[in-house]
Amino acid sequence: MSKKMSFLDRLSSGQPVVLDGAVNTELSRRGLLFNTHEWLKVNLESPSTLAQIHADYARAGAELHIANSFSTARHVLEAAGLATHYDALNRAAVELCREAVDGAAAHQQWIAGSLSTYAADHDRNNLPSLEILEKNAGEHAMLLAKSGCDLLAVEMLFDVDVSIAVLKGAARAGLPISMGLVCTVDTSGQAMLFGTGRASVRGTDDVPLQQSLSRILDALSDTVPLIVTVMHSESEHTGPALAAIGQCWDGEIGAYPNNGYYAAPGGWDISKGYTPSQFAKSCQGWVNQGVSVVGGCCGVGPEHIRALSTHLRIHGA
Repeated sequence: MSKKMSFLDRLSSGQPVVLDGAVNTELSRRGLLFNTHEWLKVNLESPSTLAQIHADYARAGAELHIANSFSTARHVLEAAGLATHYDALNRAAVELCREAVDGAAAHQQWIAGSLSTYAADHDRNNLPSLEILEKNAGEHAMLLAKSGCDLLAVEMLFDVDVSIAVLKGAARAGLPISMGLVCTVDTSGQAMLFGTGRASVRGTDDVPLQQSLSRILDALSDTVPLIVTVMHSESEHTGPALAAIGQCWDGEIGAYPNNGYYAAPGGWDISKGYTPSQFAKSCQGWVNQGVSVVGGCCGVGPEHIRALSTHLRIHGA
């Protein structure tokens, strides 16, 4: 067997890396509400369901898989009374993902450990102080790295101060980082981070995405290789956000948007979302904008990733 290519070498190959789709909404589609206490424990209590999701994405052609550690930061598990499971839940997220994808497909595959700004009960008012957030992110990143991740996906970055804290913590592990920005476009067509201008998060002014991103990048001081990614955003906002990013960042970029909308309690509605074919064509547009990593977030399932993978293979993108 040939030696496995590093993820950074794959990233620089000139062909876009196919990322997987959502885990949480797939869990919901397969019967688990992702706003429940049980969702936090799925890595240990429903490993076969989770493994099947990862394997389905591998068979669909995904090369990069995000392990199910999105909600397993120490402060989240402490609030849920699950602090004693912290190590086991995070190790299982990576190990289960690796075993599932390697067993499902022969092509080379890489694992990203997820860190996020998720807070207990989906309420960002429950985030700890920035100091503790950075400390916890550093601990989380080191554990995921030791468990075998190839890179880190720092997800759900809404606002500048929280983003900087989590990213600085994650950088301590020394792995490449996918910086997952949640973006929107206002009525004037200006792209911005979703959190800016909203009283529910830290940040109160409508700030152009370029300005917010420049502050974040300045704070990181070239500590680790970065992919600046638009994630968990509406498909129609993804292209404008990528264009805005390109005005202040000339490095690697990526995209993994949502498909559909949250549907309480704990589900996801894709009845008015895009078909797999429509998804693949949208992704081609982002590839044309220069993305080197492309896949999906909430509401994007294995059928969408299969269509994307097939489209890129046929069109040689």
